[in-house]
Amino acid sequence: MKLKMMFASMALPALVLLPLASHAQQATPVRLVVGYPAGGSSDALARMIAEKLRDDLGTTVLVENRPGAGGQIAADFVRQAPADGSTVLVANTHMMVMLPLTSKSTKYNSVTDFKAIGRITSFYNAIAVPVSSPVTSVAQWLEAARKDPAQGNFGVPAAGSLGQFIGFRLGQDAKTSLLPVPYKGAAPVVQDLLGGQVAAGIVPVLDVAPHHASGKLKVLAVNGASRAQLLPNVPTLKELGVAGFDSLEWTALLAPAATPKPVIDRLNAALNKALAGKELQQRLLQLGMEAAPGTSEALSQQISGDLERWGPVVKASGFTID
Repeated sequence: MKLKMMFASMALPALVLLPLASHAQQATPVRLVVGYPAGGSSDALARMIAEKLRDDLGTTVLVENRPGAGGQIAADFVRQAPADGSTVLVANTHMMVMLPLTSKSTKYNSVTDFKAIGRITSFYNAIAVPVSSPVTSVAQWLEAARKDPAQGNFGVPAAGSLGQFIGFRLGQDAKTSLLPVPYKGAAPVVQDLLGGQVAAGIVPVLDVAPHHASGKLKVLAVNGASRAQLLPNVPTLKELGVAGFDSLEWTALLAPAATPKPVIDRLNAALNKALAGKELQQRLLQLGMEAAPGTSEALSQQISGDLERWGPVVKASGFTID
């Protein structure tokens, strides 16, 4: 009896410490590291999420901007940060999929150097043409490009952006040469579409949705398995019988690879709770993004799947940013 009491008294301090340790973890400030300058859409997204996470985590959630190299500086910083949940990367498809596939200077491995927390949003790319164009469908655009190579020129927001490879694969599958024209951002692509100075463009839906609604340009299709909320009257490529474009671009939270599972689970639960709010969903939609809550495992599969999906396309294109 005395022996049992002795073991019970030895275990008690450990049991008492458990909630204290949990509370201590919650009290540690969390940094959301953004790979782009303050004031941009990635920064706005991070600040929206930080605002919602504070209450659930019971701690300060700060946004730290570490811009440069298309997000590589931020990703490399978080990769080497303490794996305790205090430093989290606000990642996206370009940072974790397109850069590793197109740049030899990328220092991180998107699969092995990070632990997935959860996806924040998904967003669509749209194929648009000037309102003056006789083209009214993707099939007609591809046929026009076959007859006149100049009609196959399409603007993209940046060299190496996903839009570039969506266009390349469309042309490859249709045995039609489509030539990407890289711009410095989506806005100048849209301006040239409005002015009829480029035959087509593949850009995020947010940049073309209002112009499509006002009849100033025509959006022919979007990627994805279902229609975009911002363009409900525009068909998906899947609906048009063009397979292989269901996967959307995304934003997500990632932590250093050695972060313990209980910490990941806690952050994932807080993130999904935030994304369930209608007010936040509407604010995200104003950025052209749709809330996409899910599990850590689903995000891991998304990253691996995107690398496998776009790797052969990038290789076939011969493109590199180095």
